[in-house]
Amino acid sequence: MKKLIFLVLAASLVVPTAASAATATVKFGVNFRTAPSTDARVVGMLTRGQQVEIVGQPNSYWYKVKTASGSVGYISTSSKYTSVSGGSSGSANATIARSVNFRSSPKVANNKIGTVPRGANVRIVEQVNSWWVKIVYNGVTGYVDTSFLSSSGGSNSGSESGSAVSGTAASIIADARNLIGKVRYEFGTRNVSRLIFDCSSFTEYVFEKNGVSLKWGTSYQKNAGYGVSKSNLKAGDLVFFDTNGGGINHVGIYISDGEFIHNSPSGNVNISSLSSGYWSKKYVSARRVL
Repeated sequence: MKKLIFLVLAASLVVPTAASAATATVKFGVNFRTAPSTDARVVGMLTRGQQVEIVGQPNSYWYKVKTASGSVGYISTSSKYTSVSGGSSGSANATIARSVNFRSSPKVANNKIGTVPRGANVRIVEQVNSWWVKIVYNGVTGYVDTSFLSSSGGSNSGSESGSAVSGTAASIIADARNLIGKVRYEFGTRNVSRLIFDCSSFTEYVFEKNGVSLKWGTSYQKNAGYGVSKSNLKAGDLVFFDTNGGGINHVGIYISDGEFIHNSPSGNVNISSLSSGYWSKKYVSARRVL
């Protein structure tokens, strides 16, 4: 798969390897791949409790790791699969690709410290998970969304660049995630000024913000672009569900590692898993429009 260098929006962060290497402990069985892409060949599965050394991080979705036997490959950065320790004495630098909220904790809540402007240089001290990175900006320590960073090097910079996620997909997902806690669900509604949407007006809105035209309504979106199999999903794909037995009536945006973001009647904008008992049973199809 082609590697795309992120000059904006992409979080192609580098894991520090200065005084001590970071170590990841597998929390849940995770695929071990030959390249940082869900299209890459799976060469094995790392099992719960297994420890690996993180030797690089080509983007916010993948760690490059080395096993105890010396095998090198890639695993998901999702905190669902791994916990990371060590490597605290290293650091990397990054540039803010566009203005981002600066928070006191790694979650979207009433914890905003301020805003880090576009072009600001920050020091990365820890990547908490695939969504949040701990930084120091003007002497203040806080957290920002990884999607708003572009790498500017670190103690092992230059070893890798690029991402398995297109810039448009990363931007769409970042915009969608930035609306967590801000959007209210209302069926049949598209009210941009008040941030009130249903599932398909939400997807239409975040795609439109990034220059991609979608019609509002699952009846239209389920035929947009072209169909892709569940096993071949990529970031930015639309995923469709039948929640009441009457046909497709819900849509979300695929992120990675089986997760998708959507505006739901039960939880407003949130991230869910395709493998969960509920959504796995309701899944119908997917379309690629990027």
